[in-house]
Amino acid sequence: METDELLEALDSKLEHMSSSREIEPERIRPVTIMTRERRQLGDLEKDLQEVLDTVKYDERIPPLLTRLADIHLREANYSRAIILYEMTLGLDSDQIKAWISMGLAYYMVGDPKDAISCFGSALAIDSENVTALVYLAMAQLKKGEFDECNRNLDTALHINVNMPRALFGKGKYFRARGELELAVTWLKRSVQADQAFLPALMELGSIYLILKQYDNAIGVLTKALSIDNEQPYALATMGDIYFEKNDLETAIYYYDKAVSIKFDDPELWIKKGDVHRNRKAYQQASHAYQKAINADPEHVESWVRNGSVMLLMNDENTALEYLNTALALAPNNADVAHQRGLIYYSLERYDEALSDFDLAFSVDPGNPTHLYYRALMLELLDRNLEAKRTWVVAQRLFEEIGDASKAAECKARIKRIS
Repeated sequence: METDELLEALDSKLEHMSSSREIEPERIRPVTIMTRERRQLGDLEKDLQEVLDTVKYDERIPPLLTRLADIHLREANYSRAIILYEMTLGLDSDQIKAWISMGLAYYMVGDPKDAISCFGSALAIDSENVTALVYLAMAQLKKGEFDECNRNLDTALHINVNMPRALFGKGKYFRARGELELAVTWLKRSVQADQAFLPALMELGSIYLILKQYDNAIGVLTKALSIDNEQPYALATMGDIYFEKNDLETAIYYYDKAVSIKFDDPELWIKKGDVHRNRKAYQQASHAYQKAINADPEHVESWVRNGSVMLLMNDENTALEYLNTALALAPNNADVAHQRGLIYYSLERYDEALSDFDLAFSVDPGNPTHLYYRALMLELLDRNLEAKRTWVVAQRLFEEIGDASKAAECKARIKRIS
């Protein structure tokens, strides 16, 4: 295919496939079925890649690359989207939309630092771009930079007082600060500005769930799902509501729908696994947790969850393998070290259990439970003087946190050793 013919074919295909809708993080999701048209676009993209060095200075290339990147971003193919945005911005660095979209891609992969850099580049070109200001604020919120976040949201609202996403951002900000009633107020303002603004409805549903206002939560989430019936996080929050209401069958129904759409999110698989675990359907729970691992092999909690359910299935050796992997991924995670210590304890490998409880306490010295089990291991290893000293410290820490029952148990064990 000749170069001009290739570029025209790409332009035509992108014109047909590109959405005029602004890219919204809530609507980004992986493709479950690759259509014939999407495969054809993929083939054209490969052809372009082969000749790109010879045509990259053609004025048609930057907008083509940007639109290709947008397709990948909408499909949650973040790495490819970022590569294409970097290429197009290398050719034309004044593309504000490309800077914002690349920042959004970094934001979605959990890289707020690079996201902030991209949004900053957009604002260097247009200091009053409210979309860039709001997404910059959201990235700052993810980094815990509350003052900067709030300042940028106020600037955005000064420019556009009724911008739904800026109002939504204020709701997110107040939620992060623990001020839930204020968060609800701002989110309601966002919905008033745009009754079909999906993110605000979803966030309202999530906060109503925290406040245990289940009817309100179901009401706003039902509205959200009438706008987008394949919104995985609205579906998942519905599942959370019914899980809390102990309607496990309905919870499973919603989680199943969520993971069928957003199959690359380990947190959604964990939610499904937790319901099965609650129902004592341990094999099904393990299957869901394994799907979480497949979605992200470096997701520590997925390995921990599968290890814990293996213990419930009396498969201690497999449980230990899962916890070993989890601790390799997070060597300073006190909870993982403690759980592995419990497995070693059950296997009567007391020295190894002691090492894990020591590690857990070194990372989390305010938690006397680590010391409680450390003392138990020392007793089992006939190291009674060390055990007694550990029980004394554990008793004091339990008293400090107001756990009278555990403090009394520690005191009784001290007397018995003495």
